Amino acid sequence: MAADITRTSEGPGTRFRHPLRLAGAILAAGANACGDPPSSDSDSPALDAIVRDSADVRIVENPRPPSGSRLGWRAGTEPEVSIGAREGEGPYMLHRASDAFTLSDGRIVVANTGSHELRVFDASGIHVATWGRRGEGPGEFSPLVQAHRWRGDSLLALYSPANHLSILDSGGNFARAFTLARDDSFFQVEAVLPGGAILSSDWVSRGGLADGLSRTEETYRVRDAEGDMLSLLGSFPGTEWFSAWSGSSGWSVEIAHAHRVSTFAWGDLVAIAPNDTYEIRVFALDGTLRRIVRRDHDLVASTEAHIDAEIEERVAQRPEEERAERRRELRENFREVPFPETFPAFAEATADLVGHLWVREYEIPGEGGADPVWTVFDPEGRVLGFVETPAGIDVYEIGEDYILGLATDELGVEFIQMWSLER
Repeated sequence: MAADITRTSEGPGTRFRHPLRLAGAILAAGANACGDPPSSDSDSPALDAIVRDSADVRIVENPRPPSGSRLGWRAGTEPEVSIGAREGEGPYMLHRASDAFTLSDGRIVVANTGSHELRVFDASGIHVATWGRRGEGPGEFSPLVQAHRWRGDSLLALYSPANHLSILDSGGNFARAFTLARDDSFFQVEAVLPGGAILSSDWVSRGGLADGLSRTEETYRVRDAEGDMLSLLGSFPGTEWFSAWSGSSGWSVEIAHAHRVSTFAWGDLVAIAPNDTYEIRVFALDGTLRRIVRRDHDLVASTEAHIDAEIEERVAQRPEEERAERRRELRENFREVPFPETFPAFAEATADLVGHLWVREYEIPGEGGADPVWTVFDPEGRVLGFVETPAGIDVYEIGEDYILGLATDELGVEFIQMWSLER
């Protein structure tokens, strides 16, 4: 049984939700994912997509929304919930909070990988439980790598040696453990679908990268709830790295503005999107390509002016007395480690819990705005318009009426924050 993701309360100033409201939205999103036409959005601008079918693949070609336009969706001006503390001890001191998500009763689960714990907070941000710790026993992690919401409001936790998964129920009780690989292979969990299927990627060692600029292939597979492979989706170009070797010693670094791959669950489908071009490829669990979503975009070639702007943006983060030396170091680094020939077409892509596709605009050096801008598409992949999210938030989850993510202050202190979202 799929989890009911209705949020029930948000502490002070509570707004209560009717469970059928979100359930109906999810059913509508599921119907749209199967090809039924979406309902109209009265707030969306007049943007006409071209939709065609080719060999059973639906291709959606979208225009770019007008520059400066905004869809009538707005995030709050300040977080409704903020979990974290600058000093002290205990569960509010976060360290490497790699993910966060909500449960059906409004609780917020934070994967605090720095302590190998799942820390649980109520809808108002009050700590209510801590699950797991570093160790080898049931429900322990050695160490905690990832955590995801799984079917039936249970949790899926990935732990090293990166081929083991533990299932915990909604009370944090250990249920079972299993692996996705039947040998010593390593993998990462990219996404978990409502029915329990898992999108995984093969782990690639960086130790064997060639000298100079290189790019590995990332291989993706869909597995069932027992860890057995359902389909091989294929290999896609991964992240760009630069390596310098002298004999047996050397170093590798991810280049600035490297291209990369976004992967996520979109309803009952899985999406893979290298950001070399503005294209999202969507697959069924059996590996069949079902949909391709594109949006008009002109690739931007990198120039010396962009490198200069990148240097100045980084230098501005340092105290005045350190800036000249830092500027010199960065200029030497960029002489050795190149920028890509063109900037990525977008920064990242994901889907919200009611079936909309969100794709964040890429910030070109010297051209970034105050708040991140996303292009939002309906559940069928038709563009709706631009939406802004709060500055400085690494978005982990977008619900019907909230955005959940990680904020880091100037001291490096981490906060999990929930912002309201008015559609």
